[in-house]
Amino acid sequence: MLPCVQVPLIQYCQQLASTLSSHDTCFTQAADSLFFMHEGLQQARAPIYDVPSAVEVLLTGTYERLPKCVEDVGVQGTLTGDQQKAALKKLDTLVRSKLLEVSLPKEISEVKVSDGTALLCVDGEFKVLVTLGYRGHLSMWRILHLELLVGERGGLVKLEELRRHALGDDLERRMAAAENPFMMLYSVLHELCVALIMDTVIRQVKALRQGRWKDAIRFELISDGNIAQGGSAGSMQMNQDGEADSAGLRTPGLKIVYWLDLDKNSGTSDSGSCPFIKVEPGPDLQIKCLHSTFVIDPLTGKEAEFSLDQIALMLRSCC
Repeated sequence: MLPCVQVPLIQYCQQLASTLSSHDTCFTQAADSLFFMHEGLQQARAPIYDVPSAVEVLLTGTYERLPKCVEDVGVQGTLTGDQQKAALKKLDTLVRSKLLEVSLPKEISEVKVSDGTALLCVDGEFKVLVTLGYRGHLSMWRILHLELLVGERGGLVKLEELRRHALGDDLERRMAAAENPFMMLYSVLHELCVALIMDTVIRQVKALRQGRWKDAIRFELISDGNIAQGGSAGSMQMNQDGEADSAGLRTPGLKIVYWLDLDKNSGTSDSGSCPFIKVEPGPDLQIKCLHSTFVIDPLTGKEAEFSLDQIALMLRSCC
């Protein structure tokens, strides 16, 4: 009889234990939620408004509680005319002294210093306007303006503004890290000009073959010792941008074969008997023009030296 009497008591105790366990779980979850909510509460709390300062500004229109040190951080006024002249004169002296500290490339034909800037010019290639103050350092050079002097009769090559700025930024970084900044400047821009000149010559030869000279001349691209045919077969390799593929060489050369009628008249298919002209950059990145045979200059009686300006005239007279 005793166990039967205690059954309700046991059930009641079990209910109490279940309720306490449920409360414990709720308290644990609440503690965890409050812990993870702490950072969110810090961000969600209202700021401490500066009511006295706001009232002062609204009522008086001024604020008298600013620290005195703020006056020292005010915007500096512009220089007067006399101050500008004195500053430019000092900058001219500094630019001249910096130019004397380094050896300029012999190819630079003109150096002009004025108004705190230096204009460097290489005939037929480029001219650059530079000054001191790259990233705030008066020992480093900044490029203010860059202009290329290569192109065709229709006009000089014009770089897009974004490309010109990108080229200028790259040159400034290279010059800042180089021992002789102007040798670095000339090396990069000269290589660029050589590539543009060769590209112009190749495009001009292609244009000639579109007209009445189609059967009179043939050209081949010289790239790292390999020759890509570009004449009557028209099998010159092109990349996705439509430019001549240099097969790994940065600046390809050009071989122009003319007087192709000699092959037809002689009945041979070998173009080795036809004269040709090679136009290619040398190891020193100077463009050289070589003729297949020895040509005497009638004015000097010596071997003739060809230049890019004479190539078009020779082709016109031969074809």
